[in-house]
Amino acid sequence: MRTEVYLSVLAEKQAETLRGADLRAFVAFVGDLEARGCAALGYRLTGEIPVSRLCVKHLRDATRVVVAFEAPGRAWVLMQGPHDERNRTQDVYASLWEACGLDVPPAGERTKPACCDDDGTDPDLSEIDDLVARCRDLAKPSRRRRKRAG
Repeated sequence: MRTEVYLSVLAEKQAETLRGADLRAFVAFVGDLEARGCAALGYRLTGEIPVSRLCVKHLRDATRVVVAFEAPGRAWVLMQGPHDERNRTQDVYASLWEACGLDVPPAGERTKPACCDDDGTDPDLSEIDDLVARCRDLAKPSRRRRKRAG
């Protein structure tokens, strides 16, 4: 069964900035996600729902892609970007925690289980609409960025 893949507004904006090898890696990933569903992802995040239903794939270097499954065979790429704890304004996980309504990362040991459920199915998330909406809000420019210089 092929997986339908959708990109949040935030993921679309982020993808538009990709060039060269980064763009090729992202396009290849989306094709793999369409073909293999949750098996195309590296691991699932650890924490409470919704975090525990989100999956991550390492693309290139420090770039990560975060995916949620609305239902079996229907995936949403929520966001992609660098994992850089030194720069919270650029860190994909800082954006993810914000989208999940968290002030700090989930506590506890990070076990990185397989993305697919034990029976090989996609880990669906009923709260997907809220996350997609929050990603859309994150894609909006802040007031500071909209001000004109001079």
